[in-house]
Amino acid sequence: MPGYDYKFLEKPKRRLLCPLCGKAMREPVQVSTCGHRFCDTCLQEFLSEGVFKCPEDQLPLDYAKIYPDPELEAQVLGMNIRCIHSEEGCRWSGQLRQLQAHLSTCSYNVVACPNRCGAKLSRRDLPPHLQHDCPKRHLKCEFCGADFTGEAYESSLGFGYPKFIAHEDIRKRHYVRDNALFIKASVEISPKILP
Repeated sequence: MPGYDYKFLEKPKRRLLCPLCGKAMREPVQVSTCGHRFCDTCLQEFLSEGVFKCPEDQLPLDYAKIYPDPELEAQVLGMNIRCIHSEEGCRWSGQLRQLQAHLSTCSYNVVACPNRCGAKLSRRDLPPHLQHDCPKRHLKCEFCGADFTGEAYESSLGFGYPKFIAHEDIRKRHYVRDNALFIKASVEISPKILP
Protein backbone atom coordinates (compact mmCIF):
# COMPACT_ATOMS: atom_id res chain seq x y z
CA MET A 1 0.00 0.00 0.00
CA PRO A 2 1.20 3.53 -0.66
CA GLY A 3 1.77 6.00 2.17
CA TYR A 4 -0.68 7.15 4.82
CA ASP A 5 -3.38 9.49 3.54
CA TYR A 6 -4.88 10.73 6.81
CA LYS A 7 -5.76 14.15 8.22
CA PHE A 8 -2.59 15.07 10.09
CA LEU A 9 -2.87 17.76 12.75
CA GLU A 10 0.41 19.22 11.47
CA LYS A 11 1.60 19.00 7.90
CA PRO A 12 4.20 16.18 7.70
CA LYS A 13 7.78 17.32 7.16
CA ARG A 14 9.13 16.74 3.66
CA ARG A 15 11.62 14.10 4.84
CA LEU A 16 8.67 11.96 6.05
CA LEU A 17 6.95 12.01 2.65
CA CYS A 18 7.54 9.33 0.05
CA PRO A 19 8.91 10.87 -3.18
CA LEU A 20 6.88 8.34 -5.21
CA CYS A 21 3.37 8.68 -3.71
CA GLY A 22 3.78 12.04 -1.92
CA LYS A 23 2.24 10.70 1.32
CA ALA A 24 3.66 10.02 4.78
CA MET A 25 5.74 6.87 4.37
CA ARG A 26 4.23 3.49 5.21
CA GLU A 27 6.83 0.84 6.12
CA PRO A 28 9.71 3.05 4.92
CA VAL A 29 12.83 1.54 3.39
CA GLN A 30 16.17 3.20 2.76
CA VAL A 31 18.50 2.72 -0.19
CA SER A 32 21.86 2.44 1.56
CA THR A 33 23.93 3.49 -1.47
CA CYS A 34 22.33 6.95 -1.73
CA GLY A 35 20.28 7.27 1.49
CA HIS A 36 16.91 7.97 -0.18
CA ARG A 37 13.78 6.64 1.50
CA PHE A 38 10.49 5.40 0.07
CA CYS A 39 7.41 3.44 1.10
CA ASP A 40 8.32 -0.22 0.69
CA THR A 41 5.30 -0.87 -1.56
CA CYS A 42 5.96 2.22 -3.71
CA LEU A 43 9.58 1.22 -4.31
CA GLN A 44 8.63 -2.39 -5.07
CA GLU A 45 6.06 -1.17 -7.62
CA PHE A 46 8.64 1.13 -9.19
CA LEU A 47 11.20 -1.67 -9.44
CA SER A 48 8.63 -4.12 -10.83
CA GLU A 49 8.55 -2.02 -14.00
CA GLY A 50 12.11 -3.20 -14.71
CA VAL A 51 13.89 0.05 -13.80
CA PHE A 52 16.69 -0.71 -11.32
CA LYS A 53 17.65 2.89 -10.57
CA CYS A 54 16.88 5.05 -7.58
CA PRO A 55 13.77 7.12 -8.48
CA GLU A 56 15.40 10.19 -6.92
CA ASP A 57 18.92 10.32 -8.34
CA GLN A 58 18.83 7.59 -11.03
CA LEU A 59 21.83 5.77 -9.49
CA PRO A 60 21.86 1.97 -10.00
CA LEU A 61 19.97 0.02 -7.31
CA ASP A 62 20.90 -3.25 -5.69
CA TYR A 63 18.10 -5.19 -3.89
CA ALA A 64 20.62 -6.28 -1.29
CA LYS A 65 21.20 -2.64 -0.32
CA ILE A 66 17.60 -1.72 0.51
CA TYR A 67 16.80 -1.87 4.24
CA PRO A 68 13.77 -1.16 6.46
CA ASP A 69 14.00 2.16 8.32
CA PRO A 70 12.36 1.54 11.73
CA GLU A 71 13.49 4.91 13.09
CA LEU A 72 11.65 6.81 10.36
CA GLU A 73 8.64 4.52 10.74
CA ALA A 74 8.47 5.34 14.47
CA GLN A 75 8.46 9.08 13.62
CA VAL A 76 5.61 8.64 11.13
CA LEU A 77 3.57 6.49 13.52
CA GLY A 78 4.09 9.12 16.24
CA MET A 79 2.43 11.87 14.18
CA ASN A 80 -0.98 13.08 15.36
CA ILE A 81 -4.01 12.57 13.13
CA ARG A 82 -7.77 13.00 13.26
CA CYS A 83 -10.08 9.98 13.09
CA ILE A 84 -10.91 8.82 9.56
CA HIS A 85 -14.55 9.53 10.53
CA SER A 86 -13.93 13.14 11.63
CA GLU A 87 -16.18 14.52 8.86
CA GLU A 88 -19.01 12.32 10.14
CA GLY A 89 -18.62 13.74 13.64
CA CYS A 90 -15.92 11.77 15.48
CA ARG A 91 -13.78 14.10 17.57
CA TRP A 92 -10.92 11.68 18.34
CA SER A 93 -7.36 12.65 17.54
CA GLY A 94 -4.19 10.86 18.52
CA GLN A 95 -1.04 9.25 17.22
CA LEU A 96 -1.25 7.32 13.98
CA ARG A 97 -0.12 4.17 15.83
CA GLN A 98 -3.27 4.40 18.00
CA LEU A 99 -5.74 4.60 15.11
CA GLN A 100 -6.56 0.88 14.89
CA ALA A 101 -7.24 0.69 18.64
CA HIS A 102 -9.52 3.72 18.34
CA LEU A 103 -11.40 2.28 15.35
CA SER A 104 -12.19 -0.85 17.36
CA THR A 105 -14.39 1.34 19.60
CA CYS A 106 -15.23 4.34 17.36
CA SER A 107 -19.00 4.76 17.18
CA TYR A 108 -18.72 6.01 13.58
CA ASN A 109 -16.71 3.04 12.30
CA VAL A 110 -18.55 0.66 9.99
CA VAL A 111 -18.95 -2.87 11.34
CA ALA A 112 -20.71 -6.02 10.18
CA CYS A 113 -23.82 -7.16 12.03
CA PRO A 114 -22.75 -9.78 14.63
CA ASN A 115 -25.80 -11.87 13.66
CA ARG A 116 -24.28 -12.28 10.16
CA CYS A 117 -27.31 -10.92 8.35
CA GLY A 118 -25.02 -9.19 5.84
CA ALA A 119 -25.71 -5.63 7.01
CA LYS A 120 -22.79 -3.22 7.48
CA LEU A 121 -23.49 -0.10 9.47
CA SER A 122 -21.84 2.34 11.84
CA ARG A 123 -21.30 1.02 15.36
CA ARG A 124 -23.71 3.64 16.75
CA ASP A 125 -26.50 2.37 14.45
CA LEU A 126 -25.97 -1.23 15.53
CA PRO A 127 -28.20 -1.35 18.68
CA PRO A 128 -31.40 -0.21 16.90
CA HIS A 129 -30.61 -2.57 14.00
CA LEU A 130 -30.20 -5.53 16.38
CA GLN A 131 -33.37 -4.64 18.25
CA HIS A 132 -35.73 -3.78 15.38
CA ASP A 133 -34.38 -4.43 11.87
CA CYS A 134 -32.04 -7.43 11.81
CA PRO A 135 -33.74 -10.38 10.13
CA LYS A 136 -31.59 -12.71 12.26
CA ARG A 137 -32.38 -11.04 15.62
CA HIS A 138 -33.72 -13.38 18.32
CA LEU A 139 -37.26 -12.86 19.56
CA LYS A 140 -39.52 -14.70 21.99
CA CYS A 141 -43.22 -15.24 21.38
CA GLU A 142 -45.19 -13.34 24.01
CA PHE A 143 -47.82 -16.10 24.09
CA CYS A 144 -45.99 -19.44 24.03
CA GLY A 145 -42.42 -18.40 24.85
CA ALA A 146 -40.99 -20.01 21.68
CA ASP A 147 -37.77 -18.51 20.30
CA PHE A 148 -37.68 -17.39 16.67
CA THR A 149 -35.81 -15.01 14.39
CA GLY A 150 -36.84 -11.60 13.14
CA GLU A 151 -37.15 -13.18 9.69
CA ALA A 152 -39.77 -15.60 10.99
CA TYR A 153 -41.54 -12.72 12.71
CA GLU A 154 -41.59 -10.63 9.52
CA SER A 155 -43.12 -13.53 7.60
CA SER A 156 -45.62 -14.29 10.37
CA LEU A 157 -49.36 -14.78 10.02
CA GLY A 158 -49.92 -11.06 10.27
CA PHE A 159 -50.36 -10.69 13.98
CA GLY A 160 -46.99 -11.58 15.42
CA TYR A 161 -47.02 -15.40 15.54
CA PRO A 162 -44.28 -17.07 13.54
CA LYS A 163 -45.53 -19.47 10.86
CA PHE A 164 -43.91 -22.46 12.53
CA ILE A 165 -46.26 -22.15 15.54
CA ALA A 166 -49.53 -23.79 14.52
CA HIS A 167 -52.61 -21.63 14.91
CA GLU A 168 -54.44 -24.61 16.40
CA ASP A 169 -51.80 -24.83 19.15
CA ILE A 170 -52.25 -21.15 19.92
CA ARG A 171 -56.02 -21.65 20.24
CA LYS A 172 -55.66 -24.77 22.44
CA ARG A 173 -53.40 -22.93 24.84
CA HIS A 174 -55.93 -20.07 25.17
CA TYR A 175 -53.49 -17.55 23.69
CA VAL A 176 -56.14 -16.04 21.45
CA ARG A 177 -57.75 -13.07 23.13
CA ASP A 178 -60.86 -12.51 20.98
CA ASN A 179 -62.63 -13.51 17.76
CA ALA A 180 -61.26 -10.49 15.91
CA LEU A 181 -57.92 -12.22 15.90
CA PHE A 182 -59.43 -15.25 14.15
CA ILE A 183 -61.08 -13.06 11.53
CA LYS A 184 -57.74 -11.44 10.77
CA ALA A 185 -56.05 -14.85 10.59
CA SER A 186 -58.74 -16.48 8.48
CA VAL A 187 -57.26 -14.96 5.33
CA GLU A 188 -54.13 -17.09 5.68
CA ILE A 189 -55.35 -20.16 7.59
CA SER A 190 -57.28 -23.05 6.08
CA PRO A 191 -61.04 -23.04 6.90
CA LYS A 192 -60.72 -26.42 8.68
CA ILE A 193 -58.94 -24.73 11.63
CA LEU A 194 -61.58 -22.06 12.15
CA PRO A 195 -64.65 -22.91 14.37
